[in-house]
Order: sequence, then structure tokens, then C-alpha cells
Amino acid sequence: MKKVIALLWLMALCGSACAMQYPELGVCTGDKVRLREDPGTEGQVIGRADVGTQFIVLGEVYVDGQKWYEIDHPTKEGSAYIIARYVNGWYNNGEYPVGEVCAGVRLTFGITPQKTRELLGRPTKTAREDSDEILEYPGLKLWYNEGSLSRAEISGKGYAVGGIQVGDKVGKLMNLEMSEDARSILEDIIHDLHDIASEEHDDDEAVDGPEGWSMTSASGEEIFFQFGTDSKGEFIVDWMSWYRPLGEG
Repeated sequence: MKKVIALLWLMALCGSACAMQYPELGVCTGDKVRLREDPGTEGQVIGRADVGTQFIVLGEVYVDGQKWYEIDHPTKEGSAYIIARYVNGWYNNGEYPVGEVCAGVRLTFGITPQKTRELLGRPTKTAREDSDEILEYPGLKLWYNEGSLSRAEISGKGYAVGGIQVGDKVGKLMNLEMSEDARSILEDIIHDLHDIASEEHDDDEAVDGPEGWSMTSASGEEIFFQFGTDSKGEFIVDWMSWYRPLGEG
């Protein structure tokens, strides 16, 4: 049985600069920076990070007046601590925070190929496409650009995005957190699909309707839900994809 992976994310759309929220993306600014099991210089070293290493920041804590970040370990299962002076985040460089969609996808599937293998095991197929490394699992395909997860496609059951899985009725999308504009558009789409499904159709007659619906956060990450029909002609989600923001590290 496939392991159901619950995606930890919140579609938070901020219209102005927001207070720091976690989880968030971070990047290491030093070479061979120690990753520790516990915060503080007495914590056991459980890894190192170089300039450009990306990770998910889970929270912060102060020890002896120094700020430490708790991070999702970029290559191993579990978390680690890194001293804050060697961490920069994209949330410092723009009006909007990166957002929990982007952080949550990487937290769930792994921000690096090494982390993904720790979480999901050995992939069924690996490939390279230009500068991208690609890992494939049953019903799941992941792209990594310069070592960091940049794209995910879900075509099989067993993986959830915001509580939505392939095979779910499209009405379940209303449970997602979204902007009022996005909710209004989705309500119209579901209404149209309901009207189509309520009409009588011959068994051989194709049931047409909107092909899908996408959400884009203020920071630019996008999730797309493609629609299909089940054996009863009811509209369901039959494919999902996520893309990180263009130009984001």
C-alpha cells in the first residue's frame, strides 16, 4: 500500500509585508557550516551546509543570546539546528514571504534528491533533462533544478496536496484556503461542472467541461488541478502539479 503523504501547507496570500511565518525557505551563506542536533554550540554535529544549500526553516530559538534556526535537515531524515548568522531567506528580499505552499511541498517530498530518497525510498526511475535531475515514483514525478525541488507532478493515488488526492470529487477543492477571488472562480467552475454532470448523456457521449483549475499564491508558486470523470460521470481530480516561483532560488 502506498504511503499517503499529507502536504503541510497553508495558502496564505499577503497583500503587504508580513511577519515571519514558518515553515519558510532559507539558504546557507557560509561554507561547511555545522548542523547540530540541538541548538547551541554544545549540540552534536549531524551534518554541514555550504554556500547555497537550501532548506526549510521550521522555527527559531535563542541560546545564550544567539539566534538559531531549526531546519528540516536538507539530506537526512529529521531536523537540525543552524546558527542564524549563516542563514538568509527569500522572505528578506521582497514584499511577500515565499509562502507555505512552496515550503510545504519541499518539506513533504524533500527539498533535495538526497532528502527525497530518505523520505520516499529509492525511485523507480531517474533521468536528467538539461540542468534538471528527475526522480520518478509510482504516480509521482519530481524535478530538481540546481539541486533544489522545482516541480512536482502527481498522477496516482497515495499523495495528498492540501488534503486533496487524485480521485477526489472536485467539490473537495472548496476546503482549500485561498483568496476570495480564487474562491469565487472555483465556485463558478464547480457550479458549471454540476450542471454538466446533472444532464443525461449517452454512455458513448463525452462529458465536456473546464479542464482544470489553478491556484497562484502572492509569491508565485502555483498548484494546478486537472479534472476528469469517474465511472459515474462525476467530475474528479485526476492529476495535480506544483511549480515553484519563477526566479526563486
